Amino acid sequence: MHKMRIPSEIKAFFEVEEGQTLLVKGLPGTGKTTLAFEIMSTICKKTNGMYISARVDPRRVYAMFPWIGEVLPPGNVINATQKMLSKSLKMVELEGPSYEAVLDIFRTFFDEAEEMDEPMVVIDSWDAVINYTSHVLGDARHSLEQSICEFVRDLGINLIFVSESADLMPLDYIVDGVVILEQFKIQGPSSSGELRPVDMMTRYVREIKLDKLRGVKIRHKTYTCTLHDGRFQYFEPCQESIDAQIFCDMERIPDLSDDRMSTGIPDMDEMIGGLEYGSCNLLEIDHGVGKRYYPLLTALVTNSVKNGRGLHIVPSIGYQLSPKDVFVPSNVRILEPEGDLDQWYQTRFKQWDELKGRTGRPILNVVGLDAVEFAFGYENIVNMTNHILQKWNETDDVNVVVMKTGQKSIRMMTHMVDTYFVIKELNGGLCIYGLIPRTEPYYITRDAEKKIHLIPIV
Repeated sequence: MHKMRIPSEIKAFFEVEEGQTLLVKGLPGTGKTTLAFEIMSTICKKTNGMYISARVDPRRVYAMFPWIGEVLPPGNVINATQKMLSKSLKMVELEGPSYEAVLDIFRTFFDEAEEMDEPMVVIDSWDAVINYTSHVLGDARHSLEQSICEFVRDLGINLIFVSESADLMPLDYIVDGVVILEQFKIQGPSSSGELRPVDMMTRYVREIKLDKLRGVKIRHKTYTCTLHDGRFQYFEPCQESIDAQIFCDMERIPDLSDDRMSTGIPDMDEMIGGLEYGSCNLLEIDHGVGKRYYPLLTALVTNSVKNGRGLHIVPSIGYQLSPKDVFVPSNVRILEPEGDLDQWYQTRFKQWDELKGRTGRPILNVVGLDAVEFAFGYENIVNMTNHILQKWNETDDVNVVVMKTGQKSIRMMTHMVDTYFVIKELNGGLCIYGLIPRTEPYYITRDAEKKIHLIPIV
């Protein structure tokens, strides 16, 4: 089943009645044209779209948006650039400024669209049209906007205005719906008062705000979105909280090479090239994420066991496993942080050696350092951590450390790891991005089969 790329509220908005008017606004580069075409592709029947282009030569439309051809045939792309509008206005006799001359031009377009079945017209951009015709309109801009909206409602034509202005303007009150596209920067977590370089932590993401949609209940005011692969795609918030479990029905992904293991998530493997033998990898969980990061960790440990690797887990706080959750118990050791610290980590070393002896290959160590710090205290685990890191450096084991934003030991760990990733809450969902190596943010999604996908937010 094809996944809908626009919020369901927008689809429902155009199903309320014919002749809906929508204003898509935002600063340059925020994806307004892409969204307008995505709406047209979702709502329109075949060949029933019309695009009035005031900025781009019509010949370039299909070069930039080749996927829109089925809905928007070449004959329905109207050249309304400054040169063409000026030429049309000169053909009209005027006795002074009048918006009627401009309105007549658009009436011609709309009369043509009326012949289609449930048509949709996009004017891109409305600011350009107003700028090109300002010498004719005078102070009658708002009269023109009101007349156009009334005209398309009478004809039953759905109309999208595209505006480069993110500010509130009179057109916001005239149209039936307003959506705003924005790019903004998210600040990475700052742990234990450490001031990290801004460029290191900051990432830019996109979002769509449903400001007004008459007749439609807005479930979520704001959604994260992306223009990945030249298409608009929004993301539903991820509210589910999943218990820890090593799944026996998960598809096995082979290791990537003789010295790199798979993360269990193909998109993650493509992003970082898998996890190198002998490496230490840090996963920081930011405030607001809760248990929703569990599927990433579960994919990693499940795939590792399926590939015949020994698995040692010191569970993070809340990430609890029991014997019934493990389908190959002989290759898995779960060690809770408790009791005497020295005895605890000697037990741990012994279990590591047993697992390596059983499998004859490097093992995967997953350490919830938040649970260890809580159980033994920061001061007590500093020396222990140094011992563990030294032992890791002597082996080819793959080590994954899970930490929570605000822990004292994060500052120490960031100087010792080979990779460093942050999972952050974003508009009700989750995104992940790398600090070492640096990556752009990826939105974390799960399909109907519960497979994890990472979609670049671009």
